[in-house]
Amino acid sequence: MITFLLGVGDRHLENLLLATSGHLFHIDFGFILGKDPKIFPPPMKLSYEMVQCMGGVDSPEATRFRSYCYLAFNALRKSANLIINLFSLMVDSNVHDIRDDRDKAVYKVLENFQLNKSDEEAIAYFRDLINTSLNSMMPQMMENMHKVAQYFRR
Repeated sequence: MITFLLGVGDRHLENLLLATSGHLFHIDFGFILGKDPKIFPPPMKLSYEMVQCMGGVDSPEATRFRSYCYLAFNALRKSANLIINLFSLMVDSNVHDIRDDRDKAVYKVLENFQLNKSDEEAIAYFRDLINTSLNSMMPQMMENMHKVAQYFRR
């Protein structure tokens, strides 16, 4: 959820690690605020492989994942002011994606919260993000090209 809200880019499966507890975590935050080295990045990183590990799109685990996403999104939206205030303290940091776009950095995070929507509208919005991410062909093609490039780089 936080990688979506902060607009973390360059999200491919090699930047996601699986802990022995079963938790996924992201290890590369080199691109944030919607910046991504790939063309046509998905709105959130949710690949076919990830959903297959949950048992498929209509599995109980995938359904639970979606409901957790909706709960987390609305819970974080309720704390948006705190998160935005903390993030705004970073505009003077040496993080290049924030430093290079100081005027828009906080706005880009604020925009992802969709505070103009009701909780129900926010759930519908996030449902569309999930569906768009799962059905986008370009991110899947880019992921496959990345795999080939990594294979030849070794």
